[in-house]
Amino acid sequence: MKKLVSVIVFVIANSLFSQSVTIPKDQSFYNPDIKPYHRTIKKPNHSNNHSQLIQDAIDEIEQKGGGILTIEAGNNNVYIINEEIRIKSNVHIKVNPNVIFKSTSPRKIAFFSAGKYEPQRVTNFSLTSTDAKKYFTFDFLNRPAGKKITTKALTLGGVQNFKVSNFKINDNSTPHSGITVNLLEVSRKKYLFAKDGIVENIKITNSHYGYGLVQCQAAENVLYRNLIGEGGATLRLETGAIGKPYLADKSIIINNVYGKNIVCKNGQAAVTLSPHTIKNGKVFIDDLTADSCEAGAIVAAGFLSAKKEQRDKKGNAINGHTYGYFDANSVISNLKVIYGTNAQLRPSRRPFVPCAQRNLISTHKSPDQESYTGPTIAGIIYFAKGGTRTDRGFYTVKTPGLELKNFPLVNGQMENKEFVASTKEFLTGCDKN
Repeated sequence: MKKLVSVIVFVIANSLFSQSVTIPKDQSFYNPDIKPYHRTIKKPNHSNNHSQLIQDAIDEIEQKGGGILTIEAGNNNVYIINEEIRIKSNVHIKVNPNVIFKSTSPRKIAFFSAGKYEPQRVTNFSLTSTDAKKYFTFDFLNRPAGKKITTKALTLGGVQNFKVSNFKINDNSTPHSGITVNLLEVSRKKYLFAKDGIVENIKITNSHYGYGLVQCQAAENVLYRNLIGEGGATLRLETGAIGKPYLADKSIIINNVYGKNIVCKNGQAAVTLSPHTIKNGKVFIDDLTADSCEAGAIVAAGFLSAKKEQRDKKGNAINGHTYGYFDANSVISNLKVIYGTNAQLRPSRRPFVPCAQRNLISTHKSPDQESYTGPTIAGIIYFAKGGTRTDRGFYTVKTPGLELKNFPLVNGQMENKEFVASTKEFLTGCDKN
C-alpha cells in the first residue's frame, strides 16, 4: 500500500470563473401581514401533553383574523408534543428561545405542520424565535435511532408567503429530515406545494446519513439560508417522493430555489440534488462549506425505480415516467470542501476512497445503522455528469469557485478527485502492496 504523506493541499477549481449567486431581496420571498391580535401562552405544570394548548391558541388567532402567538417558557421550559400541531393562515408564532419541544409518543410524529391537510393553501404565517439572535429547540434525543419511527420538527405542503427560522434540532439519527417540504393534494390532478418563503437560521446535530436538516421535494421561489447540519445532507433537493403526482400535475417541480451559507459537518454533503423522475427548473446555491463530509455536494442523475414500476429490466422508462434532471443554468457556487476523517460514508461509495485512506473507514456501522465513519471521498459526487443525455437523467450544474482544502498527498499527488462521476471510477487492488 502507498504511504500516506501528511501534506496539506489547497486547490481551487474553476477559479477563473469564481462568482457568487445573486440572491433576491427578502421581500421577493416573504411579505408578512401581521394583524394586531396577540395571544401569549405559558406551559402549565400539570399537563403531560401540550399539543392541544398550542393548537387551541392557533385556532383562536385564526378565528380572530390573524395575529401573533407567543409561546413563553415555563418552569422547566419543556413542552410535550404528542399530536401534530397545525399552523393556520395569518398566524405568526414566536417562541421563547428557552423553550424545548419534546415528544413522548411511541409513534411517528411531526411536531408542527402547515398546508398538509387543508383544502387550500396556508398563507402568511411564520414560526420564529422571540429573539432574532437566539434559537429555541426541538429535542429528539429520546426518539429511537435508525428505525422507522419517523420524527420531524416541521413539515410543509401547500404553503405560501411564510418564514421559518431560529431553532435547533437535537437529533438522534432518527429517520426523516428535520424539516420536510412536500405536497398538499387538492385532487388527483392538482397539488399545491411551497411557494414564496424563507427558511433560515436553523441547525441540526447528530442526524441520520440518509436524511439531514431539510428535504425539499417541491418548491418555487424559496430561500434556504444559514443552515448548519451535523450529519446527513444539510439541504437535500430531492424529488423522489412525488413521481406519481407529477404524472398528473407537471407544475410540481423545484424551481427558482436559492440557498446561501449552507454548512455540513461530519455528514453526507452540504447540498444534494437528486431529481429522480422530475424535470426540475433552476436552483442557485452559494457559499457552502462541507467540513469532514462524504463530499461537498452530491449531484445525482435522474433515477427510475423498478420497485415503483417506473422502468423495465433494461432501464427503459415505463408507465409515463421519465428520467429527471435539473435545469442546466443551475449553479452551486463557492463550495469549500475541507477534508476530514469523520464523514458519514454510504457502503456503496466506499470503493471511491483512495487505497491509502481505506484504513480510516470504521469497521462497524454508525448509530444510524446505515453509514460508516470515514474520510472525505471527493469534492463533488457528480453522477449527473456521467453522460450527456438528459433523457437518461444526465445534466450539468455550474460549479464556479469550488475549493478543496486540506486533502492529503500520496507520494506527492492528491489521490482524492475533484469529481467522481461513475462507479467506473471505483478504486481496486487496494490489498496489493
